[in-house]
Amino acid sequence: MKKITAAILLSFNSLFSFAPVNSQVLIFLPDYPQSYFRDPLGIPISLAANFGELRPNHFHMGLDIRTNQRENLPVYAAAKGYVSKIKIEKSGFGHAIYINHPNGYTTLYAHLNKFYDPLEDFVTAKQYADQQWEQEVDFEPNQFPVEKGQLIAYSGNTGGSEGPHLHFEIRDTKTGNNLNPWIFGMGLTDKMPPTIYKLYYYDRRYSTYQVKPLPIPIVGDRAKYTSKQSVVTLTSPVVSFGISAEDKIHISSFKYGIYETALSIDGIKRSGFALNNISYDDTRYVNGSIDYKTRASGGPYIQHLSRLPGNHSTIFSTAADGKIVLADTLIHTAEILVKDAVGNTSTLTFKFRWSPSTTDDLVFPQNSINMAPGKANTLQMDDIEADFSPKAFYDTVPFVYSAELSKDTKVVSAIHHLHNFTVPVHDSFMVRIKPTALIPDNLKDRIVMQLISNHKIEAVKGQWKEGWMEAKFRDLGLVKLLIDTIPPRVAIAGWTNGANLRNKKSIAIATSDNVDDVKSFTAFLDGNWLMFSRKNNTFTHLFDKRTGPGKHELVVEVEDEAGNVTERTYTFTR
Repeated sequence: MKKITAAILLSFNSLFSFAPVNSQVLIFLPDYPQSYFRDPLGIPISLAANFGELRPNHFHMGLDIRTNQRENLPVYAAAKGYVSKIKIEKSGFGHAIYINHPNGYTTLYAHLNKFYDPLEDFVTAKQYADQQWEQEVDFEPNQFPVEKGQLIAYSGNTGGSEGPHLHFEIRDTKTGNNLNPWIFGMGLTDKMPPTIYKLYYYDRRYSTYQVKPLPIPIVGDRAKYTSKQSVVTLTSPVVSFGISAEDKIHISSFKYGIYETALSIDGIKRSGFALNNISYDDTRYVNGSIDYKTRASGGPYIQHLSRLPGNHSTIFSTAADGKIVLADTLIHTAEILVKDAVGNTSTLTFKFRWSPSTTDDLVFPQNSINMAPGKANTLQMDDIEADFSPKAFYDTVPFVYSAELSKDTKVVSAIHHLHNFTVPVHDSFMVRIKPTALIPDNLKDRIVMQLISNHKIEAVKGQWKEGWMEAKFRDLGLVKLLIDTIPPRVAIAGWTNGANLRNKKSIAIATSDNVDDVKSFTAFLDGNWLMFSRKNNTFTHLFDKRTGPGKHELVVEVEDEAGNVTERTYTFTR
C-alpha cells in the first residue's frame, strides 16, 4: 500500500484549488412580485413543510399548508388567471389544479378532494367518456378563467399525501421551474434562524460512497456556532464539508428545510447552494446533494456544501466539484453561513489544519467494478447485463456484483445482487436477465422481473429478446425473474355483500398482490362502467346519480403486472 507523506505537498501549486462562484446565489431576487399571491386557504396560514425540504428522491417543491387535520376546506385562487391544467393520479399530487397568471407565473394546488363545480363536472364527464379515472387535461385560457380569491377546489388527502393538507407551488410558467413561495411575500413570518446540528468532512481523495463522514464536534446555539476544538485536525489533504441543519419558523414541533448555505475559507467564498428555481426534471438531484449512503443506512440527512462530480443540479454556486485541496499544514479559518428564505442567518466558524499521516490508502473492494460519473457504465456477465447512462451516478461507485441460485421453484433465474440500495441512481437503467432453465410457452407470459431494494419491491413485465428478458429500473438491489400465476386478492372493505347501503356515502374495494401493487382495476355497475378513485391499493366510489335507489350488481375486475386477473361480483341495495 502507498503511504501518505509530506511529499504530497510537492504536488500542489497553491493552498487551494479555486473555482468561480456563481453570483446568482442570492438571498432575494428583487423582481419577484410581493403580495401578488394570497393565501390559498381561508384560515391563517400555517406550514407543515416548506420549499426545499429533503424528501426521498426529491426536494419538496412547494409549501405544505396545514388544514387543521380536516378535509374539504375551500381552496381559493391565489391570483387572477385561468385553469391551465388538471391532473388526477393515484400517487404524487392526487387531484391537482394548475392556474396560469398574467404575470408569468403558475400556481399549483394538490392533494385535493374535488374541483369547483363547473370544472368537476367537465372532468367527470371526460372520465366516464374515457372510462379512465386517472387524467391529465390541458385547457385553453378562455375555458375556465378565475379571479383572485375565487373558489377553485376543496382540500383533501389524495395521492401521495399522508395526512390532510394543501400542497401549494409557484412556478415560472415559461421554464416550468419551481420557485420558493417564501420570496413572494405571502404574509408568512419567520424571526428564527436555522439550527445547525452537526458538521462533517469527507476525505475526497476517494468517492463519497467509499468513505464515511467524519464528524467535527460543534457547540453553540442562537445563530452562533463553532467547533469544540480550537483547531480541527483534518486527516486528508483533499476534503469537502457537509452539515445537518434545519430551520424553524416559530416555537413548535415543526422543523423545515434550510434555504441557502455559503462556505468561505480564509474569507474567500468557495461553495454553497440556494434552494430556489428548481425544475422537476432536476429534483432527483437531491440524492446527490446529500450523503445518500448515510441516510439510506438509517443515519441523518447530511447536506453537501458542494456538488459531487455527477451532480448537475443548478442549486450549487460553482460548477466545480468543490473539493478543497490543502497544500500546507498551516491553520486556516472556515465560515459556514446557513440562511432561511427571509435572511435569518446562523454562522458556524472553525479553524482547521491538515496533518499528514501514514495511514494506508483506501482501495476498492475486491472484485468490484469502478463505475464513474460522466460516462456510460456496463455490467456484463453470462446471464445478466445492466447498462447505466453517463448521468446514472453522482460519484464513483465501487460496484459490487454477486449472484446466487434460489431454491424457490417460482424463481427462474439466478438472484442477482446489483451492488446495494445505499447508492442512488439518477436515471433509469436497463437490465437484461437470462433464465436458468427452459420456460414452457404457457408460462412465458406470466414471468416478471422483480427488484427488491431495501423495503421497496417493484415488478415489471419486461420484453423478451432473443431468450433474455429486459426491463428498466431506477434503484439498485436484488433482481430476479419470477413466475407469477397467482391472481390478485380482492375484498370488500367496510360493507358486506348483499347489504343495504342506503345510509352509506361510498363503497370501497381493497386489493393486494403477491409480487407488487395491482396494475389495473375496472368496475361495472349493472353493465355500465363505474368510476372508482384510488389511494394506495384501495379503490373507492362516492355514491352519485349513477348509483341511485334500487338493487345493483357490481362486477369488479383486477389485474396484476403479470396479467393474472381476478373477477368478483357483488350486490347491494340503495
